[in-house]
Amino acid sequence: MTSLQCDVKNCANYRDNCCCRPDIQVEGKTARGCDQTYCSSFMEKDGYSNSCGCSMPNTSLDVKCSAQHCMYQKNGSCTAGMISVCGSGASRKDETECASFRLS
Repeated sequence: MTSLQCDVKNCANYRDNCCCRPDIQVEGKTARGCDQTYCSSFMEKDGYSNSCGCSMPNTSLDVKCSAQHCMYQKNGSCTAGMISVCGSGASRKDETECASFRLS
């Protein structure tokens, strides 16, 4: 499990700098930097509850990742002890990023 800090306040799953989902998916198969990754689990707030029905912030969760060039990606999962997802003003998935991406 990975500890996740999130500042994507416009995401339906965001609460208290955490994510309320049991897992997230980070995309960016050919990424060579943070700005080429994004959280595909992002869903813009629309006045409703979060997308998975979870309301408690989850400080440790499974992070699936497609970023083949990240040093933390192994077999489609993130092995980092902690990651940060950024995009405080995001209104779309591609406006988020995994700030913990490190080129391998």
